Amino acid sequence: MMDWIPLISSTLRLVDLHDSDRAYGSPPSFTRESRTGHADGVYLDIAFHIIHRLKLLDQSANQDYLPFSAMLAAIRQDRPDVAEVDVQYVLNVLRRPSELFYLTSVAGYPAKVCHSEKRETSLIEKTDYADEYRLSVSGRMLLSLSNLARDATYLRGDAYNLLHAIEFRDFQKILIFSDGIISQLRNEILEVRSALERVGRTEGIEKYLGRLDQYKKVVEETIDIAQTAEAKLEDSGVLEDFEHWQEISDLDITFEYLRNQINHVRQVLVIFGRLLSELVSLALQGSRSAVPPPSFIDAAAHFVRFPLKPAQENFLLGQWGAMGLETPFHSLLDGLGAVKLRTALDPVQGMAFTDETVEPIAELGKAKFLERHGQDIAEALRAGSLRLSDAIENGWFMVDDDMMLGDLVGIFVAPSSIPIASRIMIGVSQTLDIKDAGDGEFLFTDIEITAVEEIV
Repeated sequence: MMDWIPLISSTLRLVDLHDSDRAYGSPPSFTRESRTGHADGVYLDIAFHIIHRLKLLDQSANQDYLPFSAMLAAIRQDRPDVAEVDVQYVLNVLRRPSELFYLTSVAGYPAKVCHSEKRETSLIEKTDYADEYRLSVSGRMLLSLSNLARDATYLRGDAYNLLHAIEFRDFQKILIFSDGIISQLRNEILEVRSALERVGRTEGIEKYLGRLDQYKKVVEETIDIAQTAEAKLEDSGVLEDFEHWQEISDLDITFEYLRNQINHVRQVLVIFGRLLSELVSLALQGSRSAVPPPSFIDAAAHFVRFPLKPAQENFLLGQWGAMGLETPFHSLLDGLGAVKLRTALDPVQGMAFTDETVEPIAELGKAKFLERHGQDIAEALRAGSLRLSDAIENGWFMVDDDMMLGDLVGIFVAPSSIPIASRIMIGVSQTLDIKDAGDGEFLFTDIEITAVEEIV
């Protein structure tokens, strides 16, 4: 999560000036600092959680909305005592636009003119048909403010910090540094993609064209540092130190998650480098050359010495008119490549899924689910029969912030992976059942599994 305090303090000073009731010419001292409110920071804490959750959603599913129920559940993980109306109040404040007055220059007026802005000042948006929210344009700009002073050409320093955190076994800082690098690169990737969509119509491309060699060198060297960090993480001593740190810390993370974070840094760097090359290549393809317009005086002097034939003179006057000879003339290279031949596309092969790509992902999710709920399911089976509806009621379909309802159903359909030695019988209900599963109702046929002892 970004450092909010410097951002809020700097914004408050500008708001103090905007809301100042000081008369012009009064003494310059400013002493007012007390503010109304409870002075406990609860509403700000809720707002930070909301913006952080919407930021995570925006990074994984751009322009998507988050239901209020999911947002409330995420906030209650950190603040179990929070009331639903309190969260709703903070959401209403964040989505309400503010009317701000400012001075701006207007063409034709010697003095600046006062304007007011109320359209793009809300931080979040709400759908008209459901209780769902997402970040607004201003909300995304708010998150970018923390990275404005940073530049991707200085990523090597952040990557070295990440490498040193691994060497010093500072696992908390590993998560902070990796998340910071990924967040910054995602902002850069969004900027590059925006420039790709509007190549030739945006000034953002000049930022990368002017320092292309720097960006390429930084990306290559930072990828090497990230690979070194991955190799350092594979040392046996790191795993032992992580297990010791995990026992004394309150963070519920696995070593696999830590490894994936480092790997994600390298993947995002590769994507950024590829998009940067694509942007530069596309921009150079669209470059054109033109010659300056001829001098009218030189042309007139030439025609005085060497008069045109009547047919040539009539042709020129008919083309441009008597007063339009000072016209920019373009070179022949401007038309080069304007007409492109379309070649037949190669036939596209249909997508085929193989065990080589699907199985590792499926096994990873299955292992993560069993690590969290496998023993609970086994203990329930030793006590008696277990229904799928009861498992949903116990909340065994959630692992951290991820809903793994499919993995829970898969355990009931194929219970061989449950850590229990007994043979398991499966029974299926003849009626449909309805349960509240996370963000909505789950309509299903109830399944009952029973552990049966082998008779020798």
